[in-house]
Amino acid sequence: MEKFIRFKEKVYLEDLRKILADSRIILLRESQTTETIQIQVLSNITEKEIRLAFVPYQIQKIYDEFPYPFKHRRLAVFSFGSFLQILKKLFRKRSQK
Repeated sequence: MEKFIRFKEKVYLEDLRKILADSRIILLRESQTTETIQIQVLSNITEKEIRLAFVPYQIQKIYDEFPYPFKHRRLAVFSFGSFLQILKKLFRKRSQK
């Protein structure tokens, strides 16, 4: 199973290879766009065990799927809000007829 890890501080793949303490975890790649590290987990392992395997680095979040880099979440809300406004206008026009 593949997972993606975001650390609290900037961490390089080479540094993680040196300190990785669990043989059930394989480091795959570093994503520059999302600033995460992709890992492959060979067996059932808890999030707590994953966090302990990377000590002294602190993990901010563990993702089960690729974390798409949505920097502007307001855009998605704005688009949905605009869509609702268009629907309201259409219903108003129909009710006026």
